[in-house]
Amino acid sequence: MSPPEKSGDHLRFHALDGLRAMMMLLGLVLHAACNYQDSPPTEAWSFRATETSSFFTLLVLFIHAWRMPIFMLLAGFFSALLVDRRGQHSFLGNRMSRLALPLILFLPVILPLTTSGFAFSVSQMPVEGLGGFFQKSGGSWTDLFPPITIHMWFIYYLVLYCSLAYLWIHGSTLLLPQRIRDLPRRCIEILMRWPGGTLLLSIPLIWTLKGTAGLLSTGIGFIPESSSFFSYGFLYFCGWALWNQRQLLEGLRNWPATLLSLGLTIILFLPWLEFFLHAVGLPAGALIQSLETLAGVEQFEPSTIQWIGATLSALMMWNAIWGFTGLLLLTTDRNIPLIRYIVDGSYWVYLVHLPFCIWIPGLLFDLDLGAAGALWKFFITLLATTIIGFVSYEWCVRNSPIGEILNGRRWPRALGRALRNRPLVEVENHSSG
Repeated sequence: MSPPEKSGDHLRFHALDGLRAMMMLLGLVLHAACNYQDSPPTEAWSFRATETSSFFTLLVLFIHAWRMPIFMLLAGFFSALLVDRRGQHSFLGNRMSRLALPLILFLPVILPLTTSGFAFSVSQMPVEGLGGFFQKSGGSWTDLFPPITIHMWFIYYLVLYCSLAYLWIHGSTLLLPQRIRDLPRRCIEILMRWPGGTLLLSIPLIWTLKGTAGLLSTGIGFIPESSSFFSYGFLYFCGWALWNQRQLLEGLRNWPATLLSLGLTIILFLPWLEFFLHAVGLPAGALIQSLETLAGVEQFEPSTIQWIGATLSALMMWNAIWGFTGLLLLTTDRNIPLIRYIVDGSYWVYLVHLPFCIWIPGLLFDLDLGAAGALWKFFITLLATTIIGFVSYEWCVRNSPIGEILNGRRWPRALGRALRNRPLVEVENHSSG
């Protein structure tokens, strides 16, 4: 194992930085794919292209099942890192400047660009009257500013989690002895060390997700959606506890265990998908019918379907967490300039990507690209969005006040050096945060 690289008196967790950026940038893949699902339009994503494919429906569900759980656990890990290195007061100031300030600055700009993009794209569709936030192609300008956080919901959640963490640290220090205030964290740490702990760590997720058969709802309103808020909050807390047991990361650097966890993530997704689809009204599949026969019942109660779906989902999340963490620890836990640049730019690219992921498919709506049109248009949308994001980061953000807000300081432009995988600056000396 290569130890985390020192930066000054600190350690840099290259693999975890890369994993965090990977989960963020998978949001581009997910949102580009949403346009080409063969499922009906929804209130959350009201546009569908003429060319659709079940592949993109499965891709969206698969990525959604584990992407943000991994991200939230990492957010808790790095939050605990900040408290340990800088203290609780500096932690809160850092999180407000890196989370709350971008939310305040960018939401009023990105929101109308996104809602107008949905209005334009939906206006290309032959179907009328779908309803929802994003379907108005006319009306008052206030229609462009619904009270939602769009794709920045996770920043809003993190602002709340960090604020609650600060209040707990500050309040419990004044009111409780250390042994009592450390008890919840120590319980999680014990479970993480125990070989069967993943099963017990799944129980809180199963409980909170039982009403949705394991689907994490995206709470884009300013009043958090309860099941996702508590699920992500629990994972954030687990990430916080992992910082105090970070020596456990050593054990994840194991190819057989990593491949097993990633394989189980895929294997668990298939039965979870069947239970979830049955929970939302589709006929029971072969697996459910076989289990009903084995159990000697005509059909399972809806609550049984939801409990089983939530159990499979929770186990899938934890296997994805351990599997992807192990994969990046094994492959990227060193200073790779290209990955470092992607890590630095990922926050900006994610913040600005959503309007492009809906405007571009709308502009491509009438373009005939043959039988594989959905696949081609997906790649065009994803590639154009990614290029626009990183080029704008290089020329407008990296060495600007915006870059200082997002990355903690201004960095010299370095896209050319990154593409040649050369050091981004003469002496790299920035740390995780």
